[in-house]
Amino acid sequence: MLEEKFRGIWRMRFFKGYVKGLIGRALFNLKILGLIKIFVNGYKANANDQGQFVFPYITKRVNNNFQILTYHRVNDEEDLFFGGMPINIFSLQMEYASTHYHVLSLVEAVERMERRDLPENALVVTFDDGYKDNYQHAFPVMRKFSIPATIFLVTQPIEDSKMLWHDRVFSAFRQTSNTALSSYGKDAQTFSLHTIREKKLAQNHVLNFLRSLDDEERSLWVERLIEKLGVEITEDVQSLMLNWVEVREMNREGISFGAHTLSHPILSKLSLERAKQEICESKSLIEKKIQTPVHTFAYPNGRNEDFNESTKQILKDCGIMCAVTTVFGSNEKGCDLLELRRGGAWEYSLSSFAMKMNWYKFRH
Repeated sequence: MLEEKFRGIWRMRFFKGYVKGLIGRALFNLKILGLIKIFVNGYKANANDQGQFVFPYITKRVNNNFQILTYHRVNDEEDLFFGGMPINIFSLQMEYASTHYHVLSLVEAVERMERRDLPENALVVTFDDGYKDNYQHAFPVMRKFSIPATIFLVTQPIEDSKMLWHDRVFSAFRQTSNTALSSYGKDAQTFSLHTIREKKLAQNHVLNFLRSLDDEERSLWVERLIEKLGVEITEDVQSLMLNWVEVREMNREGISFGAHTLSHPILSKLSLERAKQEICESKSLIEKKIQTPVHTFAYPNGRNEDFNESTKQILKDCGIMCAVTTVFGSNEKGCDLLELRRGGAWEYSLSSFAMKMNWYKFRH
């Protein structure tokens, strides 16, 4: 019964994506997207630091820029608690990217941006965390379309099979049969869990709360969550996350790897010593395992409040060339290389995906 509810809600996602993509499909079919792309390559929105449009609203573009797409998982599991991009949708997006964009590795894009040698429509594809389905499902697609992606690895799950804290939260909400989560968090809130929608709302609230805590407090509250939801986390980490054999194979085939810490903490909540350990040791371990220098990094969670100037100094000291955030936008000459912007790609309609890419570019 629960499984059928999952499928029903998943089908609704496709329906909403269909409705949302009507305009995009019309433009796509009328070949207007090509003209829009020419326009956004030459012009961009004139906006202030808060992202608000200001007169004269449109300004001529001085430099070419590049966009970064971010993914996590690619699979057909229809998991509503931590969903993956369906394999066929991912394949369509990569095929579109390979024919309409110059897809570069992150390092190449940064180097070419710095010497003002970026081609028009430059694009970088990235994945966070290092899930096994990146190898099982995304890698064959990227190889088919010659996509040089970058995967940012959290190394602890590979080394000691310890599940990432957020995966434990997803698993707890996925498995629980409780109808309520009572007196949880510092404000002792109670959440109804009767429906999938209520579970997802509670999960989002819990994740936001946990991200606000330091590492030690968060670990305690995750354990308390699991206890209150009455579940036992038994998922096999080895079947969830990449292993070093898979990492090395992908690396030989043109997939780059960057660091994403040891255990996925919120870096701004850590002491400088602990932050340095998380950053530098993860970088060193990846370099040791793949025998290739690591120059790139992704901030866990990646919002502006999740890192700071001290974090960025540690990255510089560790030899990191560039770091990516989850802050919306694109990147051009003069941007902070340790605060590169990225955008998600959750559209199931190819035309909506194409329109969103143009919108991303125009806004920044």
